[in-house]
Amino acid sequence: MSWLRRLWPFAGANRTLTPVALRPAQAAPARAAAVDVVQMPDGAPPVSISALAWLTGFGSLPQASATADEQKVLKLIDDILAAPAFPDRLLPRAAHLIPQLIALLRQSDLPAAELTARIGKDALLSAEVMRLADSPYYRGQDPVRNLEQAVLRIGEWGLQQVISRVILKPIYRGTPGPWSARAAARHWEHAETLARHAAAWAPAAGQPVFEAYLAGMLRGTGWIIALNLADGVALPAGAPPTQAFADALEDRVHRLFGHAAQGWNITPGFTVFSRVAYRHGAADLSHGLSAVLQGAHRDCMRELLAH
Repeated sequence: MSWLRRLWPFAGANRTLTPVALRPAQAAPARAAAVDVVQMPDGAPPVSISALAWLTGFGSLPQASATADEQKVLKLIDDILAAPAFPDRLLPRAAHLIPQLIALLRQSDLPAAELTARIGKDALLSAEVMRLADSPYYRGQDPVRNLEQAVLRIGEWGLQQVISRVILKPIYRGTPGPWSARAAARHWEHAETLARHAAAWAPAAGQPVFEAYLAGMLRGTGWIIALNLADGVALPAGAPPTQAFADALEDRVHRLFGHAAQGWNITPGFTVFSRVAYRHGAADLSHGLSAVLQGAHRDCMRELLAH
């Protein structure tokens, strides 16, 4: 969106971030623990930052070895990770929606009026652009009068966020099955929260803010796959999963996301990160976005658990 860059030469990166304290850049170790704990406020005991308990609505997980059924789920995931190509059937909505995201994001040389006309053909996208432009962060003394004014007001970064949220949200809609149904109401909240914190971490880590935002927004696709597989093997959903299972899933979920995302080609940098995520997992911090997501994951779970 080169015309937007000309209008806002210094905008882009942090324009719409919810204020979150940025950490100073630090040299990260080559590897770090994939599962950590969050120190909770008011003297509450620390909690595991594994997202599985929160996504499925269980308050705590039993400290036990993975059950035979849980081992079946892990084996299915490992088989998928060993396959040379990711099966699109595991994320059919992504296979349909990611090309739409790319097509809109690549409208880089359109005049403002033409881009506005294209956005105007989508009622949901138009409404979200207007809502963001008239939000307290953007709103000036005068209210937004029309869509073109809203597009100009929110700028490139705001438009990227709106496009991503509107197009990608259907990926997280619930699918049949007890585990998927348990997580359906919380998938999107988790994805949005992680994306926001990832964008906040990115500048201090020297990473592109939008690529960090997308990584946070899309990492939850790994959870969608894992929970669908749990439904497929009829993993009992009436009792909480074991902590060992949740811990084992964390790294696999990250690799599942990377496996799928390698084929999306959203940006060159995002594709490189996806390849690293797939090959090396969440604990490998050799790529800057891996470290960003690990820090964002702690902040995300702290926020969600505090609420």
